[in-house]
Amino acid sequence: MTDYLALVRDIVTQAAARGVEAEAIIMDSQETQIEYGTGAVEKLSQARSKGLGVRVIDGGRVGYAYTSDFTPANVAKTWQAAVELAAVASPDDYRRLPTPQPIPDDDLEIYDPDFEAVSTEAKIDLLRRIEAAVLAQDKRIEMARQVVYGDEITHVYLANSNGFAGQYDRTSTFSYVFAFAREGEHAVEGIGIGASNFFAELDPDSIAQEAAESALMALGGETVPTQTCPVVFAPFVTAMLLGTMAQAMTAEAMQKGRSFLIGKLGQDIASDKVSLMDNGRMKRGLASAPFDGEGVPTSATRLISEGVFENVLYDSYSAAKDHQISTGNAQRPSHRNVPRLGLSNFYLQPGVKTPEEIIGEVENGIYVTQIMQTGGIDPLTGECSMGAYGRWIENGELTKPVSGVTLATTLPDLLKNISEVGNNLRTIPIMGMILAPTIRVDNVMLGGKED
Repeated sequence: MTDYLALVRDIVTQAAARGVEAEAIIMDSQETQIEYGTGAVEKLSQARSKGLGVRVIDGGRVGYAYTSDFTPANVAKTWQAAVELAAVASPDDYRRLPTPQPIPDDDLEIYDPDFEAVSTEAKIDLLRRIEAAVLAQDKRIEMARQVVYGDEITHVYLANSNGFAGQYDRTSTFSYVFAFAREGEHAVEGIGIGASNFFAELDPDSIAQEAAESALMALGGETVPTQTCPVVFAPFVTAMLLGTMAQAMTAEAMQKGRSFLIGKLGQDIASDKVSLMDNGRMKRGLASAPFDGEGVPTSATRLISEGVFENVLYDSYSAAKDHQISTGNAQRPSHRNVPRLGLSNFYLQPGVKTPEEIIGEVENGIYVTQIMQTGGIDPLTGECSMGAYGRWIENGELTKPVSGVTLATTLPDLLKNISEVGNNLRTIPIMGMILAPTIRVDNVMLGGKED
């Protein structure tokens, strides 16, 4: 078996002999995706991707070349092409390879050693159980639509001419389902999601229950009068809001003028209930890794601390521009890509109250389980408008289903008006890797029917 770490080391040594900075990455991954419905497998695909990418930096000029052909002649041709491309590229003084730093050796628990022994039949059986559990939830659930399973095993080998060399393995699994519910003329869908580094942690019953509850919450929903009221967001909806906020908290967004938070560093921008983190070293985090896409140690970065905007996310390039150090947020989805600034495990630090306790403290408001972006959520302007579905809250109790309403606020106001954060942190693999709890936001304008 080829020693891929030795191979990337050898490549950067040869390329650096041309008087340039060099980096080589090999990513070897296997993916499975299964779609299931009405008692049968509708689609099953399995794919393997293995490739080499070489980045060369010559006086700030960058060349990049990649290949999936690992013959010695083609490997040499690939790094030579990167050298040639760098020679004719436009220079950028901030383009440079990072200085090596020690990589902590703590076990992030991101690789399931038993994963390769999980059979395809076991994966199909998981979907079979999800579908059955969805249909068993309530007679108003007519079907389980898009019962989907996916997984990936990834092996990463990275080296550069500054002396860095490292490797890691990661497994990830996910499954989701849409529950379709009907009552009379009303029909709605709800989604349930599960995700983990470990196959055994996917729970078909909880995925099915979440999908069914999400659908049934809004079934038969009607609009309510226009008013300003508290809104309690379920974790799936909180994740969508956090994903947009995250786009505004990168150094690249700041440098390009694409964030509603420009000029706010060091200021109090949220309630003291709000602490936002990006943690590439979270144990069993689906986006965790010992080092990022350019060999910088991953880290836990506190972006907002009890309401104060303290940090933004950096890769080496954006950090050089601001005379800062990288937070280890250079992401690399495949060997075909140069490193790009992005999220790892992005989350709102959970509180101590249960969702039931948060709902129980609302006199009149709405519990939102699904949103539809009507006006959109804009990380540049901070404008926030969305259609909402869920249940009305009256005297701390969930009552009638609600639909056909619009929530209007701004992201600055939303951050300031978060009055409670739940203890139920959920992994939601959308818009990156978001972990989100239930939250309560006060003083939201709800557009419904006029009295």
